[in-house]
Amino acid sequence: MIVYTIRMPAPHTHLYHVSVVIDGLDGPHVDLALPAWTPGSYMIREFARHVQAFDAQAPDGTNLAWRKLTKDTWRVETGGAAQVTAHYQVYANDLTVRTSHLDGSHGYFNGATVFMYVPTRTGEPLRLNIVTPLGWQVSTGLTPLAGDTPPQRHRFTAADYDELLDCPVECGTQRLLAFTVDDIPHQIAIWGHGNEDAARLVADTKRIVETQRDFFRGLPYRHYTFILHLTDGKNSGLEHRNSVTNQVDRWSFKPERSYERFLSLTSHEFFHVWNVKRLRPAPLGPFNYQVENYTRLLWLMEGGTSYYDELLLVRAGLLRPERFLEALAEKIVRLQSQPGRQLQSVEQSSFDAWIKLYRPDEHSANSSISYYLKGSLVCFLLDIKLRALTGGERSLDDVLRLLFARYPISGPGIPEDAGVLAAVEEVAGEHSGAFRDFFARFSAGTEELDYAGALATVGLTPRWLRHGPQAWLGLSFKREGERTLVAAVRADGPSSAAGVYADDELLALDGWRVNEERLGARLAERSPGTVVRLTLFRGDALVELPVTLAEAPHDALELVPLAERSEAQQRAYRAWLGL
Repeated sequence: MIVYTIRMPAPHTHLYHVSVVIDGLDGPHVDLALPAWTPGSYMIREFARHVQAFDAQAPDGTNLAWRKLTKDTWRVETGGAAQVTAHYQVYANDLTVRTSHLDGSHGYFNGATVFMYVPTRTGEPLRLNIVTPLGWQVSTGLTPLAGDTPPQRHRFTAADYDELLDCPVECGTQRLLAFTVDDIPHQIAIWGHGNEDAARLVADTKRIVETQRDFFRGLPYRHYTFILHLTDGKNSGLEHRNSVTNQVDRWSFKPERSYERFLSLTSHEFFHVWNVKRLRPAPLGPFNYQVENYTRLLWLMEGGTSYYDELLLVRAGLLRPERFLEALAEKIVRLQSQPGRQLQSVEQSSFDAWIKLYRPDEHSANSSISYYLKGSLVCFLLDIKLRALTGGERSLDDVLRLLFARYPISGPGIPEDAGVLAAVEEVAGEHSGAFRDFFARFSAGTEELDYAGALATVGLTPRWLRHGPQAWLGLSFKREGERTLVAAVRADGPSSAAGVYADDELLALDGWRVNEERLGARLAERSPGTVVRLTLFRGDALVELPVTLAEAPHDALELVPLAERSEAQQRAYRAWLGL
């Protein structure tokens, strides 16, 4: 067995002290590697850069020779020993859901950042010992070692290395809230304080669990842990098989609009219990933790989850239908404001997650789209199309349930080539022929999405609006102290054609000083087709450029009921939202 021990003897140093005991060795050396990324966050993050003070010993305490083979692999010469103990420290001062953090108030760690592994032995059972400062407790999705009882549950087991990494750990004096669903215990471990209402938090989280249980017709775990970090200004989550880490601004729970965003995050990450953690593309497991694991299906894994997170809040009675429609309209506006939608498909966006989504720059909106955003809208269209063709008898709900049953966690995963399409066609039955073209145009292709057609099925129509000036430069701005800089130049806007660059400093319009606020008022006085003079600093050079103003695209959308809705449309609307 491989046994890990993690200590935190001086939390203010931000250093975890880790040891790993490896037995059953029979070769001249053993390799230890640290992951370069963590599942659910598709970017190489080079966790090995935080490792220090590595050494290794034989059972008698003899120091063993070692050397690094690669940036994240250490080779220890066993000297004939059947057991080796490696020691190292990990610097942890990055408070995100995908990294690790240790200070005087708590210790939080993701396994990928702290636990080295033997590449040839990832499938065997493991044990984890956690040594905390006096008075600290431990919250995790790992299984406590038999015989351990609260609050001394500091020894845990994992079936294999994947499970060890899939159970983040919160150590400290976190507050614990509990509830059960179907006699299965659920725990909310809260670090930090804010304006949360504990009773409402428990009730609403329980309702989310119940609604998603009903969707998939059962809960696939024996216990579940919500780790909740209340911080300043953050809002993110990372899913795991029987746990989650969510970080939200400590004041997120009021007013109601802000609380809705918290519920949406909770719903999103919990839906991943099924969609991606168990129902997964074939390339996403078993994982190769050293390199990128490519898939073209993140648009369904993340985009599908983004579609259902708020839809299921409506079905749970936690979000008004009007608010859901507003959020759906906002998604449509965001996608339509990105010229990159004409260049990158959601399949390409999924594949390129490793180099694009987590590394945005000033050109990202012109060259790419988010598989979260467009994926959610493709799933919306797919859901409505299934409902329309089958007279409301079938939907995307049925597709996900079919995929979940067909591709269990122990199996090979969804095939990259047409695996999702095959499930859709099976659910569609006699209407299966309508979907190959849909996937070619909207999943693999970059055609504009037919929002109006889908909305009409449920008795709605899009009403496009413009809140800003009619005349448009096609620029967005950012502030640096007193300076107003161009943040991004839209490729389809007039300023791009005129030669305005990102990071140009805006000085004047037609010879008069402006900043971002004044610019809007000056543009409101002009009409599309007017030529204006922009005065800019480009580095230390003064630049003046003529720009022919264009007509501004619509920047707002309302989804409103049709003037006359048939009974079929009203029935489809109610079935879609679960009303």
